[in-house]
Amino acid sequence: MPIVNLNSAQIKAIQYGDGPLLIIAGAGTGKTTVITERIKYLIQKKNIPSDHILALTFTEKSAREMEERIDRIMPYGYTQMWISTFHSFCDQILRQDGIQIGITPNYKLISTAESVQLIKKNIFKLELDYFRPLGNPTKFLEALLTHFSRLKDEDITPNQYSAFATKKHKQAVTVEDREKVKQIKELARSYKLYEKIKSENGVMDFSDLISSTLHLLRNRKTVLQKYQNLFEFILVDEFQDTNFAQNELAIMLAGTKQNITVVADDDQ
Repeated sequence: MPIVNLNSAQIKAIQYGDGPLLIIAGAGTGKTTVITERIKYLIQKKNIPSDHILALTFTEKSAREMEERIDRIMPYGYTQMWISTFHSFCDQILRQDGIQIGITPNYKLISTAESVQLIKKNIFKLELDYFRPLGNPTKFLEALLTHFSRLKDEDITPNQYSAFATKKHKQAVTVEDREKVKQIKELARSYKLYEKIKSENGVMDFSDLISSTLHLLRNRKTVLQKYQNLFEFILVDEFQDTNFAQNELAIMLAGTKQNITVVADDDQ
């Protein structure tokens, strides 16, 4: 397969066979070109159906750029491809299969600003004490949302966080320890209550998309097997930007075949 304007390392990566592949490359070295040419190679030379390839990236702009590049290098007709951001991909999965874990397909995806308004509206339901000072009761609400989002990024569920708070409570010895534990227990309680509030309102925020997809795939093995069988090859761009939950999702989807290609810039 002749490939022009590519060096030997790029060609080797493009024509790599089965199994995991990590590509380390700096800015401006043709990382996206390698991904798009590898997709072309998989379809044309390995005879992988185009809709059996999943390409994930981090911004809508990057996803559109990758899709446009593939459109330019592929013959007409290869349109059924999965190219999207992690969040868009998970949104699609949840609207199709989320009902199996009680997620309504017509849930509303809310923005950060809407999340702030929702938590303000339900501030008294969160049973806050330390994080709702009398002089400024909404002072910590945005910080709470950021904290909850980071917990989701680290694949930590409300029950796991509550268990962590209980463990810390048992370990507390000094007055300072007990005061810190009191704050952790309040965070854990409000984290669980905020999840309940979103569920009651039929809404999800962006951090929910990946965590809920992980929950779906872990608890509905038939759904997991469906997507593992569908995606013969998975490619992830800008892999250095992945958080723990996104990494877990990619590994889970790759299954035992582990046909996953990740491209990362080790300077970022």
